[in-house]
Amino acid sequence: MSKRSSREEEAAPAKRSRDAAASCEHDGKSPIHYDGWTVPHNNYYVPTINIEDVTPETFYNDYVKRRRPVVLQGALADMSRIGKWVETKYLEERAGDQSVMVEKRPSANDPFGKGNEVRMTFREFLRLVKGGDDKHYLTTQDVRANSDGRPDLMSPLMKALRGDFPVRPALMGHLVPQDINMWIGNSEEGASSGLHHDYHDNLYVLLAGRKRFRLFGPRDAAKMYTRGKLLKVHPNGRINYEGEETTAYGADLRSDAAALASRRKDEAERRLEEAERALDDGEPGAKEQFERAEEELERAMDVILDAEMGGEDDDGDDVGACEEQYGDEGRLVDKTVKNPNNFSRVEADILDDEEKLRESYPEFLDAKVAWASLSPGRILYLPASWFHEVTSYASPGGRSGHIAVNYWFHPPDGDSYRAPYSTPFWANDFAARGNDPD
Repeated sequence: MSKRSSREEEAAPAKRSRDAAASCEHDGKSPIHYDGWTVPHNNYYVPTINIEDVTPETFYNDYVKRRRPVVLQGALADMSRIGKWVETKYLEERAGDQSVMVEKRPSANDPFGKGNEVRMTFREFLRLVKGGDDKHYLTTQDVRANSDGRPDLMSPLMKALRGDFPVRPALMGHLVPQDINMWIGNSEEGASSGLHHDYHDNLYVLLAGRKRFRLFGPRDAAKMYTRGKLLKVHPNGRINYEGEETTAYGADLRSDAAALASRRKDEAERRLEEAERALDDGEPGAKEQFERAEEELERAMDVILDAEMGGEDDDGDDVGACEEQYGDEGRLVDKTVKNPNNFSRVEADILDDEEKLRESYPEFLDAKVAWASLSPGRILYLPASWFHEVTSYASPGGRSGHIAVNYWFHPPDGDSYRAPYSTPFWANDFAARGNDPD
């Protein structure tokens, strides 16, 4: 699950009639503008395709652009080394001393996803899993800001394992990664993540154990009873809550405006130089050209200054304000919060209880569910803002638990494989962080 700061909204479950909900979707006032692929019928099973049968471009056109989940069978050629991660000894040698935050649940009957965490070394956690512990779960790790205030692409734990995986898997073409994570737990009976959605496109690679995904599309967002108050579902599925509005590709509006102003500033500076040369050469209209360029430059600088003074996060996506300092390691900018907006108030233990759902969450019963199952060697592609409840099962015997690695990518809103975003915002941001494009 993506980390995101949010206000806790503990209002009692809404009990609007289904007729009222249906009329809202068709009266032009619905916040849902999603135009991607939808679940065709209830209890639909996501298809599995062979990874050898797709190229990065056909994968983008058939699944990413259409916003359609799919399971891939086979190994990614540029990720062959992560197979070593099923060996506890290997992980301990490479990253055992790293400090990690591990989610802890009260009992094996409780779901994860509540944001209750404890700190320990990665080695200590691995030994808990090896010993059969089923109350701890390694999920997304906190990331810190780099020298210019931008969030790191991955946590220190993943940096310690950096040589084993690419920053940008070739299959994902020109999508820009937002975060890379490892997921490890241990439950022979099955542990639930809780029902939620993420804010990014997800490439989820299972290494050990098995996973069952219960899925609902963005078109059914209003039926998911989220903790946050739904503001808008963009055409590509990206969900916004009140107080957290972004562009379709996930950039904070102020940061996006500042980036646009920066591009306009560069253009205005170029025009100003041309106008100065024209003035020196005595060309007709040069004075007016110079004045227009000055005005354009002034407007662009005002927007940039407004963004800087507004105190918004540079990345503007999935990262809440956090003033906690960590000395030379940088400011913590992506931190787990309790009861985030993107989680459903429908608890995991009643997802199959029609009577309780009808009593407390009636609209949920109108949502179409899809299913996907992963075993080692399978990969799930899940577009941004698809709701999912993941039940994780350990390998037989429980000694290696269940292990996965995932990539989150900024959700595309463009029209083509080579230009998946409508602006260069994320491409510029990625380059500014100094990341190796692989």
